[in-house]
Amino acid sequence: MAIEDTVSPRVLAKVVHAGTSAVSFAAAAQDLKHLADLSISDERVRRACQRIGSERIEHQQRMQQAFAKRPLPQQWHAKPDGVEAPEIACVMCDGGRYQLLDRGLPPQRGRSARKGDHWKESRIGLLLSMSGPSHACDPQPALPPELRYEAIADKLSEIGRTGRAGDLPEESVTDEHLDAERGAGLVGPDLEHRSVVASRTNWEEFGPLLESQAWYRGFAAAQRKAFVSDGSAAIEKLHGRHFSHYTSILDILHALSYSLAAARAVSKDEAAARDMYNGWAAKIWAGNVVEVVDELTAWSTKLGPPPETARSDDPRAAVRASLVFYENHANRMDYPSYRCAGLPLTSSLMESAVKQVSRRVKGTEKFWSSVGGETILRLRGEALSDDQPLRQHLQNRAHSANGTRTYRARGGLLHS
Repeated sequence: MAIEDTVSPRVLAKVVHAGTSAVSFAAAAQDLKHLADLSISDERVRRACQRIGSERIEHQQRMQQAFAKRPLPQQWHAKPDGVEAPEIACVMCDGGRYQLLDRGLPPQRGRSARKGDHWKESRIGLLLSMSGPSHACDPQPALPPELRYEAIADKLSEIGRTGRAGDLPEESVTDEHLDAERGAGLVGPDLEHRSVVASRTNWEEFGPLLESQAWYRGFAAAQRKAFVSDGSAAIEKLHGRHFSHYTSILDILHALSYSLAAARAVSKDEAAARDMYNGWAAKIWAGNVVEVVDELTAWSTKLGPPPETARSDDPRAAVRASLVFYENHANRMDYPSYRCAGLPLTSSLMESAVKQVSRRVKGTEKFWSSVGGETILRLRGEALSDDQPLRQHLQNRAHSANGTRTYRARGGLLHS
């Protein structure tokens, strides 16, 4: 018997909220007991989230199928009736982490039941409605102090090690963290609304889901559209297939992290690395990435090619990696033009969203089945969205309730 057969719609909403927001189903059961005086076991919380999550997945699939049937011009430039297009539509996506363990399936040959093979990547998308003016000329032509070596070297070094900007601890992300990661001191648009889409599907399946969710929020009809990412191949491919009509922007923090790595690799001391980084960062900020490529090419010629066994901290390997990165992404680094258009330059809000999703699903002690992992990721994304689609779904469910509760009797089901 499902939990919604024995509780009111209002209690069901509390149960799902707790199961989606707490760090575990057990913690959700404790929260319900202490905060709402509801004695509901963690297993019943899990089943409730499973049921509602399945409903949300089915709803999103129907929306995606309806979107796919629309003509391409509508997909790229139209919007649903009654939906207001944002002034600036910004899409970001990245991967999170979770552990997969389908206990009903036999383990793969040669693999332990509880080792690193269980770690999988989730897909997380961020749909940002933003506002702000455009400019006739660059509103911030000089490299801001916040991006100089003295202020940001430690953070850029961490990005270089982890591949993620703003890699915060596993604990909850506070408003202070969010404000700091938006790049205080950098010109850019204001955030109006945020929607989060999360799934365990692969990038090929996640792309159509994210595109359809963006369309239903009016993104295709926005006059200014941006797609900001860290430059990974999978995400660039997603952009090309589903958001190619958006301006593609390389997160400037990732761009600068390669300058820092190369500067430290070829400098004899920190002072020399500081001066070299500040020079390259100023050129990248000004959109002169070609000059940085020329200088890195000269260094690469001087040092020689890295051997196949070279470590990542080998100066030859570091310079080569930075050179290749800038050559591959130069067309996404026209930062003066992006600032003139009033578009965002960083994906730090994306990294914060990954942390907020991971707070629920990631942990060495947390294992998810294929079905359970998908439902909790979908629910977690909707719970973090400003437009609160999960809350709206539960309210609509309550309005359609028939006012009876179902109880199981020896001979079958009874209603009261």
